[in-house]
This record gives sequence, C-alpha cells and structure tokens, in this order.
Amino acid sequence: MRKRPLTVAALAVLVLSGGLVACDEPRVHALRASCTTADLKWKVTVLKKKPRSTHREGRLSAVNTGASECVFRGFPALLVHVGKGPEAGGVGHGRARAVSLPSGKGVVVDLRYRGAPRERPSQDDCLVSDGAAEVAAPRDTKGTRVQVWDERGERARLDVCGDVIRMGPPRRA
Repeated sequence: MRKRPLTVAALAVLVLSGGLVACDEPRVHALRASCTTADLKWKVTVLKKKPRSTHREGRLSAVNTGASECVFRGFPALLVHVGKGPEAGGVGHGRARAVSLPSGKGVVVDLRYRGAPRERPSQDDCLVSDGAAEVAAPRDTKGTRVQVWDERGERARLDVCGDVIRMGPPRRA
C-alpha cells in the first residue's frame, strides 16, 4: 500500500518537470516579442585565417540590451559594401530555430566567406573590403552600422572576395 503513493508522486514529478521543459518550445516563442535591432548590441569579429585555406571565418554576435526577454527568429540581415560600389550579403545556410534571449544574454552566428589570396588585396583580388558592416535583426527593417574587429580587439577589415557571406544557424552564446 505504501508503494502506490510514492509511484503517484514520482509520476507527478515527471509530468511537472516535462511541463517545465516544454516552456521553451516554439509554441511559447510565438507569445514573446521578436528582438529588434535597437535592442541588440552587435559585434562583427574576423577570426584568424587558417593556414592554406582560401576561406575566412568570422562571427556575428548580438547581446540583448533591452529590459525584457525577446526571441531571435531566423537569420539576421548582413551587408558589407564599399561606398556605392560592390557589396556582399549574408545568406543563411541550415535551419534557423528561434532562440530565446533573456536580457543580457547573447546569440552567435558563424560567418564563412572567400578571403583575399594575399595579405593586402588589390582591387583586382577582392570585390568588397570594408571596416564596417550593416546588420539588422531577423524580420526588422531598420539596420545599424557596426565596426569590424579581430580576435585581439583591434579594428579590422572584412575582405570578401565574392558577393556571398555564408551564415550558420543562430545559436545561444
């Protein structure tokens, strides 16, 4: 007779804990506001070039500076250009799932693009080279200009040889 109340209590705990885990499902994300560009602090980082690689990697990160929690739904907008000349845009690859961002938490998007063949590219080597990028939150029409940095925290340039910057799915930082 004593085993039955313990079994019922154990089942109740399992059901309740399953309900708590279910709070981070996509159905609950629909009830939360989407992140806006203004509520996010953005950073573009160029990573160290791997030896004998024609591709470069970078990282786009954003931290929620707003007062309340928001949801990062999809791929952000990313655009690098030089004046009115050529430009390279970010293209999402993979499946982007909604990421819930409490205030003070961040999201990271991995970048991959074809880099310059030499240290100092000439105009013929690269189509796009700039020290800043324009970014916007998913589903937001207002963008902002962000300085590009390297891993040491110094200003850097995003030398893109081509017109596509591949973006990985957003993930929590």
